[in-house]
Amino acid sequence: MMAPALQFGAKPRLYHTPSSYYSMIARLALAEGSIAHERVFVDIHVRMSQQQPDYVRLNPNMTVPTLVLADRILDQSRDIAEYALGVSDGTLEGEAKAWLDLHYGYPIEELTFGGILARNPVARIMIPKRLGSARRNLLARAARNPDLAQVYEARAAVFAERARIFDPDAVIRLSETRRAEAIDFMDRLEQTLGDGRAVLVPPAYGLADVVWTVFLGRMEFASLGAEIPKRPALARYWRAMQARPSFPAADIWTKLHLGRLIGGILGIARG
Repeated sequence: MMAPALQFGAKPRLYHTPSSYYSMIARLALAEGSIAHERVFVDIHVRMSQQQPDYVRLNPNMTVPTLVLADRILDQSRDIAEYALGVSDGTLEGEAKAWLDLHYGYPIEELTFGGILARNPVARIMIPKRLGSARRNLLARAARNPDLAQVYEARAAVFAERARIFDPDAVIRLSETRRAEAIDFMDRLEQTLGDGRAVLVPPAYGLADVVWTVFLGRMEFASLGAEIPKRPALARYWRAMQARPSFPAADIWTKLHLGRLIGGILGIARG
């Protein structure tokens, strides 16, 4: 699946999954930064391509997105977004950094998958089994790839922790907690935007707008979209963010596109 290392002057290569929350952040930032790049689809659902040794050597976290540059590899969406917009933690103003830290401190996966498990009794049976299977597969890969054994074992521990977090007996309460926190974030956004500002940290669109735009998209995806119109300033902001050319270019998912998800896995849909 992996291509050779980039030559100087080549376009950056973004390994991503269309439905992935953090891939959306990377795509949106790259679109806003007008960074020409090549997109490479990673099947994280069926083939589990992110666990293949060649990908693991690019991104030991076995996650998406990954941005391969001629001189380095960025394997965190925050780092990719900072690169795309030409900023860094050291140059960010206090307010912008606070919004970023707030966003990245929130376990969005627990909202998304916690909600699915809370609403679906079958999922509460199947997902823990899938997590256990994934852990066992990672340990098997560790045995087959001694040079990457520590990396695979560390990732297996992550899946063991996920199985604990998504315990069927506790997941409904977890979902309620994460939904309440998400609503609180929308209240904070409403309060900040209530002075009429067009972007979160004036005077210009920035990194905070990237991550919170994707967050609002996930609110729609996670059946919390009805909360947005209840907050006039937030609703105005959300409409403005969706109207930016970068929004469709970044392919922000506000709902599940099952056909595209399957098509990507089969190699017949856009990456």
